[in-house]
Amino acid sequence: MKIKNGNVVILGMLLMVMLFSGCNGSAEETTDENMGGTDETVEPADGEATDGFPKTIHHAKGETVIESKPETVAILYFPYAEHLFAIDEASLVGGVVGLKSLQNFPVYEPFLTSGEIIDLGDEANLEQIVELNPDVIIATEIDDKIYDQLEKITDTVMIPMSENWQETIIQVGAVVGEEEKAQQYIDSFNQKLTDIAATMEQTEQKGKTALFMMTWANGFNYYSGVRMAHYYEELGFEPFAELDDYGEIGLEGVSELDPDYIFLAEDFTETAETKLQDLEESPVWNQLTAVKHDHVYVVDTEMMGPLAMGQFKGLEVIEQIMSEAE
Repeated sequence: MKIKNGNVVILGMLLMVMLFSGCNGSAEETTDENMGGTDETVEPADGEATDGFPKTIHHAKGETVIESKPETVAILYFPYAEHLFAIDEASLVGGVVGLKSLQNFPVYEPFLTSGEIIDLGDEANLEQIVELNPDVIIATEIDDKIYDQLEKITDTVMIPMSENWQETIIQVGAVVGEEEKAQQYIDSFNQKLTDIAATMEQTEQKGKTALFMMTWANGFNYYSGVRMAHYYEELGFEPFAELDDYGEIGLEGVSELDPDYIFLAEDFTETAETKLQDLEESPVWNQLTAVKHDHVYVVDTEMMGPLAMGQFKGLEVIEQIMSEAE
């Protein structure tokens, strides 16, 4: 069996929305209904300059006037720190609730090695936030019970959680006056999608089945549904209709699906009983189509998450794979 290491191709879940929580059960499940169930958006008021301050931000709790571009932001939901990393505004991130979740994933290492970002713990702590002295706080519906107290500390904006990072990155960008940079990130992502889809069409890889999964317990967790829509609906991999949005699957189940491509991540908690070296010795594993055709790729776990940089990284992995198929 040959397992390719996707880490050499590039630089390298609610919590990582379901990637983080779907594996360890540390938070409620993420769905469009319970995370993005609001028509409120964070955007500058009509008639205001989109690149200047002061600006009025419309959000889930009403309106907040931000007088000048924030220099220190307290993030109460770690994916929103990730959004600022993505648009090159990491220097604004003063502290993050759930910072340890970001530390599990290699794509964020460049932003965390300095130790300058304060870990605000596993849940919002008012005393720690006061000590940070932020210019603005970005919260979610999880913080609704303490919203009034947060407002007394400083300007507070509530952005409901969503698996659609292209929606929330614009909202987070607006808070710091960088919605244009957020849109540029989205445009770059979408262009890469288009380019890879064209390559897959040319190399006749479009329509090939693909399974995205992570070692877990004595089997695997697989990921499908909304978070993987880019890989399936837009790139052209064929999904498995019988699979849920995410769930557990054993080796026999993988064998029954017998995908053309397998993207395999190792359990970031390092507690899985299933090990890559054990798979290499398994007769069932070695009979898989993906294994026999050298189409198993070991990747970093964030590729299977719902966040901007993880999904962009996933595209870079697939882009390299498809370019080698030309």
